[in-house]
Amino acid sequence: MSLGRRVFTAFFVFIIVPLFVLGSVSYLVFQHITEEKYTEQLELSMNAIGRNINNMIKEANYFSDFWVTTKDSVQSVEQSIGGMNAASNSSIDDKYMEEMLERQKLSQRVLLTYPGIKSVTLYPNDGRVVNVSFIPDPPIELEVLKAKPIYREVLKKNGAPVWIGPNEDKDLTGQNNLFTQIRVLLDIDTLKSKGILVIRFQMNELNHTFDFYNTAASGNRRYLLVGRGGTVVYDSDESLQGQNFRLQADPEGEVDLSSNFQSVKMKFLGEKSMVSVHNLGDIKRLGVGDWSLVTVTDWKYLSGSQSKILSWLLGITLASIAFALLFNLMFVRRTIRFIVTVVSAMRRVERGDLATRVSISGNDETVILAKGFNSLVERVSELLEDVTREQKRKRKAEMMLLQAQIKPHFLFNALESINILAVQNEGRKVSKMVQRLANIFRISIQQKEEIRVDQELEHLRSYLEIQKFRFEELFEYEIDVPPELYSHSILKLTLQPLVENSIQHGFEGIDYLGRIVVRGVEEEGNIAFYVEDNGIGISQEQLARFAASGVTTLEELYEESSETGERRGLGVGNVADRLRIHYGAGYGLILCSAPGQGTIIKCVIPKTTRGEAHDAEGSIGG
Repeated sequence: MSLGRRVFTAFFVFIIVPLFVLGSVSYLVFQHITEEKYTEQLELSMNAIGRNINNMIKEANYFSDFWVTTKDSVQSVEQSIGGMNAASNSSIDDKYMEEMLERQKLSQRVLLTYPGIKSVTLYPNDGRVVNVSFIPDPPIELEVLKAKPIYREVLKKNGAPVWIGPNEDKDLTGQNNLFTQIRVLLDIDTLKSKGILVIRFQMNELNHTFDFYNTAASGNRRYLLVGRGGTVVYDSDESLQGQNFRLQADPEGEVDLSSNFQSVKMKFLGEKSMVSVHNLGDIKRLGVGDWSLVTVTDWKYLSGSQSKILSWLLGITLASIAFALLFNLMFVRRTIRFIVTVVSAMRRVERGDLATRVSISGNDETVILAKGFNSLVERVSELLEDVTREQKRKRKAEMMLLQAQIKPHFLFNALESINILAVQNEGRKVSKMVQRLANIFRISIQQKEEIRVDQELEHLRSYLEIQKFRFEELFEYEIDVPPELYSHSILKLTLQPLVENSIQHGFEGIDYLGRIVVRGVEEEGNIAFYVEDNGIGISQEQLARFAASGVTTLEELYEESSETGERRGLGVGNVADRLRIHYGAGYGLILCSAPGQGTIIKCVIPKTTRGEAHDAEGSIGG
């Protein structure tokens, strides 16, 4: 790990992380305390609200029990309804009308003793329907009532009340969606069923109760009564009445509506809230179903008391981080930047940029380090220049030696051919061979290392013509080089040794006409010459030695004879060395051959014109 990363890691671990942990732990602790205290207070409030709801239901049941089980009250219900029906008949005399009105007033006085009652409907066993309503509220059809599952529950309780909350079943709660009580009407003498009694209540006391407990958090807290199947029976905000409570709550924060008390932090209606549940188990014995009281409090309202503490904590944390960053930038960062600069300069020196220097500034120990580095690089540069000059002299001497090696070798072969023709009295051929030999030597004795491609091709043709004079029936040749390559430069005496290798070694012992093809093409910005023959080929051992020529000695590559000193393959190996020394990496020879399949030698040189210099750096094995 770099020094900068280490320092930053230490800064992050020992300063930033502790500050972050301090802030996070403080926030979580304050949040937990707030949640715990609020939950304790809310549990007490919800227990009190539950007792109030229990008292409201109990009071309604007491009044219902009183006048339903009182004989006069039961008769007053039947007679009042009968009186109102008779009043509509014009044939009834005035005395009977007065009697009916008195009975109606009695009925209303009985019912109005509990103002929450809005309608009473009696379904006697004789099939009639008797109804008293103080608001427009049509009664339930008896067939509809009997089709409901709750009807069997009413019959089973035989006189005990059964309650239906608003929105639990709108067929039973009527068009006004009121709290509805259903019970069997009993004869007080025989305790036998006289019919079914349905009473609808408007529980205004619920609004008063929730308003009282919601005074301090108005708009931030809502109360819900959740009935059968999760249906919202009552909502203090009135917007969720009749909807399913579970569909509004976050499914990942599931609450248990049957719990005696549970408080969960979760999303409700898309907002983070504290949802508290209190199951109203005590009112089940009063005929009410499995109802739960739910309180939903906005979490922003609860956490509002933490804002000032958290803001102070955040301010202190940010200030501490700012001072730590300032110290890091003014002292630590400067030292690290200098060290990184020195390391970067060292890497540039490793890549060969000896002109690199480290700027000197300040008056501390970094100045001594910078001066020492600059002095060291300067000394290395001087030593490298000395070595470079020495290597150039060595390469020049090696080049002169290699060129001197090839001239006697070729001259011996050419003179031997001329001697044979002279013995045969072939004067004209001797003249042409001498002329060709003069062309060859005119190019060979030039002091320039590079010549034009067309000059190299003229030298190659002269050599091939000399060899044709000597081996007329041995081979034929073809030179195919496009004229646009003539003006480019090539190291002299490059192609002739390759062709010589084909004649002397490729065609040795063949009984068919040999063929040599020299082609030149442009490839990827370079020039490639292909020398192809259909000779006997080269063994895998010789190819392996040639491929490893960059790491073997000349004696191993050329297979020098200990007896004659003759070097077989002198031309090809010599060309490979010369190209390696003169052009550098990426250029040289590639051999492709197999016994009996002929040989292809590819020579790759850079595409340059006369006058362009090549810095012979590196080496390749051809």
